Amino acid sequence: MNTEAVLVNAAGLSSIAALWMFAIGSAFKSKTRIVYIAGIVVLAFCFTCVSISLLVRTAESARFPITNLYESLLLFSWGLLLVSMVLFSRQNLPQLGWLTALSVSLVFLYASWLPSGQHAIKPLMPALVSYWRVIHVPPLIVSYAFFVMSGLLSIVNLWSGRRRMTAAACLLALLVCLLSICLGTLKLADVQTIQLGFWLGLCISCAATFGLFLWEAQRPFVPTKLSDLAEGLSQKSIAIAFPLLTFGIITGALWANHAWGAYWTWDPKESMSLATWLSYAAYLHLRSRNCCGTDTLSLCAFLGLLLTILTYLGFTFLDLGGLHTYGNLA
Repeated sequence: MNTEAVLVNAAGLSSIAALWMFAIGSAFKSKTRIVYIAGIVVLAFCFTCVSISLLVRTAESARFPITNLYESLLLFSWGLLLVSMVLFSRQNLPQLGWLTALSVSLVFLYASWLPSGQHAIKPLMPALVSYWRVIHVPPLIVSYAFFVMSGLLSIVNLWSGRRRMTAAACLLALLVCLLSICLGTLKLADVQTIQLGFWLGLCISCAATFGLFLWEAQRPFVPTKLSDLAEGLSQKSIAIAFPLLTFGIITGALWANHAWGAYWTWDPKESMSLATWLSYAAYLHLRSRNCCGTDTLSLCAFLGLLLTILTYLGFTFLDLGGLHTYGNLA
């Protein structure tokens, strides 16, 4: 087993260990502070392992490792851990710890399912031999990490603010997206069946989410200390990620013009990235105008989370077409 594999395995195991520590800290209130600090230390160790593994892979391949799904997942997990480090410096929130540990653990589990060919270092395909690859892709992947954490914190805000049925429907919609992507990645069913199940499940769960939100909105939102902290960290995550996404879209247009002779081709992934950008632009606009409550802002952030997941993984592994097929396992 090479050095990079050892580091990645250590990072995966440490993320699981951190998840257990935060769970134990929640169960035994008297030991919360000690276990919480230990969990943060383990997450910092995980972050160090992922960082070194990226450096090792960079040295071995003589290029920045962002050419296939496995490498992008490594960078995405690094981004999730970076988010936690940034947000922990702002506020001590135990829920942030287990959300990070759970998310990173799931990313490593997903990466472990990929074919062995994804883990191997291979020559770049011609379309990716460009300096634009390093400029365009990393800011997008890191922005996705911040957006994912923001969406998860928005669910915490809804749950703790007495919008629990809405939060449960949000989790159902998220589960539909993730399950469909996993089925598409592993080819456990034919493409048409997966697409039908995805669109049907997403429409039903989203309709339930908005219906339950309107029903629960008849009662006033009850902010708590936890909901205020979660909403504040969610907003900070979006404030950091939005400029990164904007930069990624602009540099992507410049790369497209360099490679394909057109700045914008309305490729499905381009269109979805624009929809994601517009959703977060709407969030920032609504927040700056103070024209809606924090529960509405949390629902907007969750919508952005779904769009982010579809932009990052959905269009490739739900086989929805387009030119952005570099992460395809084939």
